[in-house]
Amino acid sequence: MKELHRKKEKTLRAAWLISLWAPLGTGVALYFGQTTVLLADFLRRNTELLGLFLAWLAYRRVMQGPDEKFHFGAEKMEDMVSLIVGIIMGGSATLISFSAVQSFISPEIPGWLLPGFVVAGGGVLVNGWFWFRFRGLNRAETTPIFTAQGGLYRAKALIDLVVLTTLILISLGWEWSVYVDPVGSLIIALFLFFSGFKIAWKSIFQLLDRSPGERFKVKIMEELNRLGKTKNIKARSAGNKIFVEAGIEFPQNQNLKKIQEEICLVKKEIKEKWPAVELTIYPAAATSKEESQNENN
Repeated sequence: MKELHRKKEKTLRAAWLISLWAPLGTGVALYFGQTTVLLADFLRRNTELLGLFLAWLAYRRVMQGPDEKFHFGAEKMEDMVSLIVGIIMGGSATLISFSAVQSFISPEIPGWLLPGFVVAGGGVLVNGWFWFRFRGLNRAETTPIFTAQGGLYRAKALIDLVVLTTLILISLGWEWSVYVDPVGSLIIALFLFFSGFKIAWKSIFQLLDRSPGERFKVKIMEELNRLGKTKNIKARSAGNKIFVEAGIEFPQNQNLKKIQEEICLVKKEIKEKWPAVELTIYPAAATSKEESQNENN
């Protein structure tokens, strides 16, 4: 598991470091090309770079686990960053849509498009590779950040393909080519808007604590009953973790060392079956004779 987390952190770090070239390259392409679709691409790449950097910082913090200052809630940081990424994508879509409308009203003749071809073509290859990389790592262990990054890079690869296709059509020089530019920009805006909305909507619900369901609690109780009588169990899902607290009435004739060994064994087996579970076990008060009779009645 530690090796998988190391690979994930390394992939996130590589993603934002490699993406550093994109705003600069697209800025050069925009300077020479002077097209709306390249302006849209420039805005998109800058906002995505910010989202990637935040995702890397959040994942590093989550992997450190809780500390004295943030003992609870660190697991929600991934969902918070995913929400921010979704909002950033939505903001980019709004700016791009405004620019596309302006281009429809006042179309302009494009400039030198070769740098745009290079940037868009490289983006298709690089973003396509990261899309499959994030998807593979997320299948090994699903987390909100990698789900969001998989969706982000899928959108990035498809958008770069749209940009490349738009530039090819513009370079043909047909009469209607001036309108291909804003149409391509609107397609980029729609991709970003729907991808960002999907990520943000899912993250909002993930940020809310919720019950994992009675069926899940029954399964946990079946495991815990090996230790003794389970008198109280509470469970809640937060982020990609499930927190379980259980009060166990341990046999009175058992020594503490034996009880501790059995607790460790049960915790290990539960962790293997449900890796997302964080289990806390505490001793519950012994049932009195009157309470026992009432339960039997």
